[in-house]
Amino acid sequence: MNFHKSFQTIDTQVVGEAFRIIVQSPIMLMHEDILEADHQLNTQFEDTKQQLLNEPRGHRGMNGCLVLPSAIASYRLLFFQHAASTSFKYEALVATLTALIEQGTVELSKNNTYSIETVKGVYEANAKLSEKRDAVLSVHLILKPAYLEGEQVIIDNERRYMVVEKPRQIKAIVLEELAEISTWGLLESEKYSTADGIIMYEQLDGSVRSVTFERDGYILRSPGVDSTLALIAVLGEEAVKKNDSIFDSSIEIIQKHEAGYEIALTGYITGIHQFVVDREDPLQHGFIIV
Repeated sequence: MNFHKSFQTIDTQVVGEAFRIIVQSPIMLMHEDILEADHQLNTQFEDTKQQLLNEPRGHRGMNGCLVLPSAIASYRLLFFQHAASTSFKYEALVATLTALIEQGTVELSKNNTYSIETVKGVYEANAKLSEKRDAVLSVHLILKPAYLEGEQVIIDNERRYMVVEKPRQIKAIVLEELAEISTWGLLESEKYSTADGIIMYEQLDGSVRSVTFERDGYILRSPGVDSTLALIAVLGEEAVKKNDSIFDSSIEIIQKHEAGYEIALTGYITGIHQFVVDREDPLQHGFIIV
């Protein structure tokens, strides 16, 4: 064995989606400006990012998070991801805040409100803690509504989604229909190549069940915060009080505020890892199977 790299990570999941928070790695960013730091992260360190995201250490559904000190917020959060994934996910705010609080690496706020600096702006999150204040029960976010532009739904003036009702040939959005759902998603992703994702939905009593395909046809492992906002824009607030995934996770709208919709999500730490890279490993950069 001849190790020439090592990484330490905290892995988490939020409503089924996996996030890998980098604790120690060769990635070193010293920029005061977050846009400069983000540019360096997304144009350099390609080997390291592949080793952290790709199999056998990661997988197609893994999302990378880098937590740094911030001069204007509780912490700074940068993202790196697979090419077909969106460059920003609200679930990552929940994943990182949960891990930082439960690992004792962020100072506890007296009012349980934390600010997170990202390239999209500074977001506020309210953490509901256990009685001993050592576990995060949920993280509350208030999100701006999405809007329609032609046949696409726009999230945060940036991310674009197609929203399509379940076709008749698919009996229901359930795991038993996964093969046919997957085939449909691959074809639709090619058809709507300008969209960041395709959302298939079916309406239920008082809720919606949906499945979201990313740009390469990969099925998102959660109901998706973006997807929930997109469905509200298309179907209305009354129809989308809850968005269920094909994997039985869900996102509920807690209430509507003047600024947008309040949601509450719970993150869970799934592992604390140390990874290494052997110089002689022929698969050290990994691979991806969608």
